[in-house]
Amino acid sequence: MFSAMYLRRQVVLGIIAVQLVTLAIGAAVLVYNARGAVRLEIASGAQSARALVIATLGSALQDTAPDKVLTHLADMLVAPRHVELTLIDARLGVLPLTRPSGAELPDPPPDWFRQLVTPTLREIRIPVQVNGTLYGYVLMNTSPEDEIAEVWQDVSSLFWLVALTGMLSALMLGILVQIALRPLDDLRRALRQLRDGDLTPRLGHRGSADLVPILAGFDALSESLQRAEVERAQLNRRIVELGDAERRAIAMELHDEFGPCLFGLRVKASAIGRKARAGGDTPLAEEADIILSIVAQIQASNTRLLTTLRPMAIGQLPLLDALHDLFQAFRKTHPALDWCIDMPGGLPPTPEVLDLTVYRFFQEGTTNALRHGNAQRIAIRLELDNRDLEPMLRLELEDDGVGMPNCRIEGRGLTSMRDRIGAVGGQLAITGTRDGGTRLSARLPLSQTDVTPLTLELAS
Repeated sequence: MFSAMYLRRQVVLGIIAVQLVTLAIGAAVLVYNARGAVRLEIASGAQSARALVIATLGSALQDTAPDKVLTHLADMLVAPRHVELTLIDARLGVLPLTRPSGAELPDPPPDWFRQLVTPTLREIRIPVQVNGTLYGYVLMNTSPEDEIAEVWQDVSSLFWLVALTGMLSALMLGILVQIALRPLDDLRRALRQLRDGDLTPRLGHRGSADLVPILAGFDALSESLQRAEVERAQLNRRIVELGDAERRAIAMELHDEFGPCLFGLRVKASAIGRKARAGGDTPLAEEADIILSIVAQIQASNTRLLTTLRPMAIGQLPLLDALHDLFQAFRKTHPALDWCIDMPGGLPPTPEVLDLTVYRFFQEGTTNALRHGNAQRIAIRLELDNRDLEPMLRLELEDDGVGMPNCRIEGRGLTSMRDRIGAVGGQLAITGTRDGGTRLSARLPLSQTDVTPLTLELAS
């Protein structure tokens, strides 16, 4: 669980744990030393008090009658520190002892501390006896309360000083760790950007000497990925242009070679039919009509194949004119649909690869809406967006059909469209509409990297 935390938290919690352990050890040492200090102070006080009592008692016996010695001691003796004196007269009982006045008693310590440092209590009894007659006793009992209270004040002050110092050091170390590990936060954010497809973040050589190799390695990695992405985009575009060039060459071959041959075959078959009918050869005329029907089917298939391989309008007409012809053809075949077409009045010159990508987008999207969406309304929009640093073409096609049950499953046409748009640096989005239809939207950079035109020649 500890290893799953962030390194910053691990370091801070480790520092706090060390401080707590140090504080606990320091508290134990303070208590142990306090116990020894109280024991020594009490022993010294008891010894001094015993010597004082004996000296005072000897002096009193020289100046006072034995039966009045204890009364005289009650007036002379003052209870010393750490010792409680009790005078017991054989005739009068316990005599009151003069107490020092004006002494300020410290705050009492807590019970747990008192129990930890209180030494073993001692009682000393000094008899007052002259010529075999016992006149009373002087009792001395050790009393460490005031000493314990003083030691508690010193220990508590030192404890809080150590605790405050530990807290300040932990806070300072936490701030230093925060500053030292801040580049790791930048690294985490940069890695998230890489995961999201942004290959531009760079970290530089900030941070400590331990982190500089890691940050430099990340920068080298992101630069390599960016170069690889540029090369991949260039390769994809090259592949698209190579495919376009190959389809253009095939279309030209079909148009220039296959078309005239079919036309000649149609002329010959028509001539044979006319000659057969003039000569009364009905079976031969019927065979000629069959050949004409087959030629017509081949010509229709050839026309569809040419349109599929390469729209003839692309490269011959401006993009907007080619799109108008495309939508006009769709309107003729589906006059009952509600068409909403929004296109600008003009566009700057665009490269052929971009024209063909825009044309294929609207051609494939409209075909899917008519063939699979059962749409009753199709809205088409093309606009030039100059708000960004790089001018963009925004394409949108929306229908009110049945939509796509599972947008994760794309047909070959949509997959080809996505690859083609990505190859020219654009983005394709497929979403649903509020009324259950489908919306295709794309963004294409207007400025395209110049690529050497490809020319293919097919062997005859």
